[in-house]
Amino acid sequence: MNTERALHDFAIKRWRFFVVFWPLLCFVFAGIMVCYPGLEAEKRIAGAGFAVVPLIFFAVGMGMFHRLLKERRHANVCTKATVISMESTLAFAGGNRRTYFPIYEFQIGEKKYQVKYPTGYSSSCVSKGQQVDLYYNPKDPRLFYVPIVQKRDKRWAVLLCGVGVVYPLVSMVSQVLSLL
Repeated sequence: MNTERALHDFAIKRWRFFVVFWPLLCFVFAGIMVCYPGLEAEKRIAGAGFAVVPLIFFAVGMGMFHRLLKERRHANVCTKATVISMESTLAFAGGNRRTYFPIYEFQIGEKKYQVKYPTGYSSSCVSKGQQVDLYYNPKDPRLFYVPIVQKRDKRWAVLLCGVGVVYPLVSMVSQVLSLL
C-alpha cells in the first residue's frame, strides 16, 4: 500500500510540474516571438498563436488526468460490479446523437449499491449484464472508478495533451528554422 501511495504522490508531483512548466514555457516563447525584431508582424502573431492556443487542449487533457488521479487516490478497494442498465440522453450537440451513462451495481457486505458513472460517452465500452472490476472508496462507496472506462479517458487525455504539446513544438521549430 505504501508503494501505491508513493507512486500516486509521484504522479501528482509530475502532474503539477507539467501543468505549470509547459504553459509557462509556451508563454515565454510567445513573448519572445512577439518581441523579436527580425520577424514580420504576421509571423510574430502566428508564432505566438501556435504556441498559446493549443494550451486549451493541454489544459483539458491535464484536467482529465487530474480527475483520473483523484479517482485512483480515493477509490482503492476492488470489487466486482454488474452493469445493470445504460442511461441515455440526447447529446448537447443536437441531432440524434445519444450519450450513454452506465449504471453499476455492487455489494459490500449486506448492502447493495447502484452508482452511475459521471461521464457519458457516445458509445459504451461496457454492455448491460457485463461484470467489471470496480474500485470504490470504503468511506463513501459512491466515489468509484471502473478501470475499463478509465483506460478510455486516459487515452483521450493523452491525445489532448499531445495536441497541446506537439503544436507549440512545431511552431517553435518552424520559427527557429525560419530565422536561420
